[in-house]
Amino acid sequence: MRQDKLQKHGNRIWICLLWVTMLTGLLLASLVGNTGSSSVTAVGATAPDPAFQVPPRPWTALGSTGTVDESALSLYASVSTEIGFRPGAVGKILIARYNVTNTFDNNANPNQPGWRTLEMGSNAPNSVIIEAKLFQVKACQPAQELICTARNRSNDHPCATCQISVPIDFTNNLYYVEVTLNRTAVPAALPRMFTLRIF
Repeated sequence: MRQDKLQKHGNRIWICLLWVTMLTGLLLASLVGNTGSSSVTAVGATAPDPAFQVPPRPWTALGSTGTVDESALSLYASVSTEIGFRPGAVGKILIARYNVTNTFDNNANPNQPGWRTLEMGSNAPNSVIIEAKLFQVKACQPAQELICTARNRSNDHPCATCQISVPIDFTNNLYYVEVTLNRTAVPAALPRMFTLRIF
């Protein structure tokens, strides 16, 4: 009788062990199945699935946040998001500059964000030209290099873009965008620049 009890107890232990082994096997199989598409980058680490990577972080600025050139201080007005000529102001060219800061993008080197496009949102009445120029400046040097120009002429490109031909690298360089609103051909026009993005 005692041996029967021991045998029943032993059978229960074996059934429990078998059950735990099967659950462990299923759990391991599901873990391997979920990480099968990732590539191993280091011992015990896997690369993230591209579908779940963080999207690039663009640099952005509103038109109203720029530093207006001294020559245009009496000409400009900034309202909420935009910059433009003050109604009644007598002047033909308005210039504002925007400091481009590093967003520490998700590249391996956080000083090289991988940006390729400058975008400017604006409203340019007929015969008015609005340009956003991206400049690169070497650290500790006054010389600058024009990288690209986004242009809206007579509202042909209200969301104008240009392609950046050189890698952005904050390790050795600084960057700024210069926006020019040129109403030389139509002195009473009221062009406006709203947004800037580099992505």
